[in-house]
Amino acid sequence: MKRYFYALAVLAFAACQQTAEPEKAPAKVVVEPVITRATEVNFEDGDMIGLTMTKVNGTEAYASNECFTFGGGVFSGELMWYADAYSEADVYAYYPYSAEGVPAVYSAVTDQTEGIAKADLMAAAKQGILPTPNAITMVFKHLMTKIVVNVDNLSGASVTGVEIAGGPAAADLDIAGLTLTPAEETTAVKAYEATAGKVWKAIIIPATAKLQLVVNLSNGKKITQPLAEMTLKSGGQYTINVRLLQDNMIVSASGEIENWTDEGEIEFEGEGTTEETPVEFTEYEGYFVYDGVEYKTVTLADGNTWMAENLRYIPRGKAVSTNPAEDAGIWYPAANAAKTADPALAESLGLLYDAATAFGAEITAENAGSFEGTQGICPAGWHIPTVSEMTGLVGQCSNSALTNTGAAYYDATIKGASLNALKEAGWEWQFASSRSKNNTAANGSYTVTNYNGIYGVMSYVIGSSMYQTTTNDDGSIKNVQYYYLMPLYNASNEKLSVAYGNFLAGASVRCVKNK
Repeated sequence: MKRYFYALAVLAFAACQQTAEPEKAPAKVVVEPVITRATEVNFEDGDMIGLTMTKVNGTEAYASNECFTFGGGVFSGELMWYADAYSEADVYAYYPYSAEGVPAVYSAVTDQTEGIAKADLMAAAKQGILPTPNAITMVFKHLMTKIVVNVDNLSGASVTGVEIAGGPAAADLDIAGLTLTPAEETTAVKAYEATAGKVWKAIIIPATAKLQLVVNLSNGKKITQPLAEMTLKSGGQYTINVRLLQDNMIVSASGEIENWTDEGEIEFEGEGTTEETPVEFTEYEGYFVYDGVEYKTVTLADGNTWMAENLRYIPRGKAVSTNPAEDAGIWYPAANAAKTADPALAESLGLLYDAATAFGAEITAENAGSFEGTQGICPAGWHIPTVSEMTGLVGQCSNSALTNTGAAYYDATIKGASLNALKEAGWEWQFASSRSKNNTAANGSYTVTNYNGIYGVMSYVIGSSMYQTTTNDDGSIKNVQYYYLMPLYNASNEKLSVAYGNFLAGASVRCVKNK
């Protein structure tokens, strides 16, 4: 990582052959950075600055935004000194160089996760310079503010990102005056992880502002802490110390400064907030992308738009298990001859979820019947199918009172929906196997049934409508059954109907779009 600090720039020109005339033969302008403090680090080869030179007695700049590149210990370019040795000039330089010209407006770099060097802004100005073989000193000044966040993480989850919000999105830049005038519009800056899991750094535009510290966690939580209003100075470094707890954070500040000037402490103000980080979701014609994974969708004859393949989304804070005896809430399918979990099958068959994971909530005796049509782990605008949507698709139900003979794909001869008919409509069933657990006292295991070379034919798709709840003597849940889609796949029949599924079982999820 590069670090750029206060430096001296020396403008020099090559020695010229002297004549009796008060003129100099043209020579290239060279800028030599000089390190003034042992703790500072020099520019690196390839770094570029922009240099402007205006003759005092001229009406236009002699040179404007000339690009100088660092190499061999100096900045050099193609700019030649003018021949008039008695004309003074004002010289301005800035870093980093912009080919579009000396920036009149400087915008905050909002993504600094790859490093803070690209977000830094330094400038130097010197007036009344005469062409002379003597060194001309220019002092480069940091115009930005540096924020260092030290994190003591006791939350139990890893930190996936730190943001500094509430700082100016842009500022008017005055190179000659070495000042920035911040705009009113604010933005959030994603910080650079300087020390893994411990230290984050960011460069922001100085201003009088009330910043917010935002910490994103691997469990999907976002913790936001307002900071007290203060005036952040150019060239100042401010350190924020954070103790991160499970649902909040304690913020303090220190004035420990590294190479930039000590500008004191930032204190926190008010209570912080915790929220879930939204999952990326974009919907297109015939498919959507959810948390970076693409899923096919299809509008069927029932009038509903369904996912055309099984979900393989991993909720924040969850880990996929390979052990069906483990009450992990989410498992890999085991649709293979070995009848053991196979992570490779998740790509084609999706994952297996229990009802609580699918619904995104703990299931109790009191709330078990309240999840009909819930979004659960489906993307925004979609939901876990209801029993009426399932019977409206396939017709047949184990609860004969709910059988719908007018369903879109109901076939009276087989008393259900033909798997081939659904496949032709673009909704192919995926035999993903299942994780079985009949009640809270039972041990979980994989059910992997083989028919005609296809493993995992005993499979289900979770529905959100409750059939019944049974409880133990102490009132705790013994079992909850919901209506699930289930295939019958054997020599006599290949159909899909609605049956009862245990809430602790592991089954597939296919979401339905809201109307």
